[in-house]
Amino acid sequence: MKDTSYKELLKYHNYLFVLVLNMLSGFGFVIFQVVLYWLAYKMSDSTLQAAIVVQSSAVPYLLFGLIGGVYADNWNKKKIIIWNQVGTGFILFTILISYMLHIESIWYIAVASFLIVTFRCFYSPAIRSLVSITLPESLWLKGNSIFQLILQLSRSLAPVIGGILIAFFSMEWIFFFICILSLIPLVFVISLKVEREKNSKKIRVLKELQEMFTLLQTKRMMFLSIVSFGVVLLFFTGMERLGLPIISDQQWQMGAKGFSLILTLFAAGNATGAILLGKLDIKSNYPQFIMVGCILWGFGLMGVGLSPTILIAAIIALFTGVAEAFIDLPMVLMIQKYTPEEQLGKVFSALSTIAFIGEAGASLLAAFMIDWTGIHFSFVIMAISILLICSLSLFFMLIIRKEKVGEKHE
Repeated sequence: MKDTSYKELLKYHNYLFVLVLNMLSGFGFVIFQVVLYWLAYKMSDSTLQAAIVVQSSAVPYLLFGLIGGVYADNWNKKKIIIWNQVGTGFILFTILISYMLHIESIWYIAVASFLIVTFRCFYSPAIRSLVSITLPESLWLKGNSIFQLILQLSRSLAPVIGGILIAFFSMEWIFFFICILSLIPLVFVISLKVEREKNSKKIRVLKELQEMFTLLQTKRMMFLSIVSFGVVLLFFTGMERLGLPIISDQQWQMGAKGFSLILTLFAAGNATGAILLGKLDIKSNYPQFIMVGCILWGFGLMGVGLSPTILIAAIIALFTGVAEAFIDLPMVLMIQKYTPEEQLGKVFSALSTIAFIGEAGASLLAAFMIDWTGIHFSFVIMAISILLICSLSLFFMLIIRKEKVGEKHE
């Protein structure tokens, strides 16, 4: 296989449209999440109540995650993306109206978050599938690294913008801005030409899911990586979403600005890590990359949470973001390499569903740990738990590898 350069990607206009529309869509979604996390912390009466509000953005994947992948593989992906943007814009508009009429409620925002993430249950597998569909296999690595880079660059700016909006603008203006931002990607969706209208046929959801699980049974290393990542998120996500706002407010005295700065540096580090991995041109050992990345990721967050000053936390946050890239990019490449095209949407949905199952309980677990052990020791428990999870996963991967070697010799 001949070596390819990043310039080759410029020849594929549909891929470029996918990049831009996902960047804009992700930008608006992350700003909304930052606003949600901060509102949950400031408007709730207890840590437990804040946890319930925050996890409203994770529950949809428990209900629709796998189903979203089935329909993403069978429906027109362009229409799925259009409905996501239009639906999200309408929901944000209702939040704007509620603030203008002074009938705002943190619980309604939680419901709105639930609905927005429900749309993304269908959007995420559709947009991820389009990367490999719009590019030849020889460009998958570089295409995914740029996809991850652009996505993380937008996410790195989003917390900064979110922090500025929270600090200097009213909630009416914030939700107006996010509403408009959700509609701009429609310009690029309309220009996207990737597939003809699919023939209308009855979609057998259970049969499609059975086929996906059969595939995962034959790809044990990939399945173990996905499940382990979901368990890691159970410990990581809650401390990121609930622990960091507390640390920023009480320890660094930085409030929303400190919280958004750390989230920005996570994303900036992730973008840097994506570029580094693109240069390394990794072609195997994806599960090992993922597990080591998870360990570094967990201890990086612990370092941020235990940092006495925002400066030290910022430096550690940047390297923590790099560690996250060693999870994200190998995971996507592994799925694309070992999954048939007609199953891509479902497997990406399986990844999202398992990840969000972890996130669904993460906020409640973090709230329990913080109330029981205190904010600082909770970060230590989180990091040690991730180390144990990943070490056990690496042990099972070693056993699977030895079994495969034994089968070849037979």
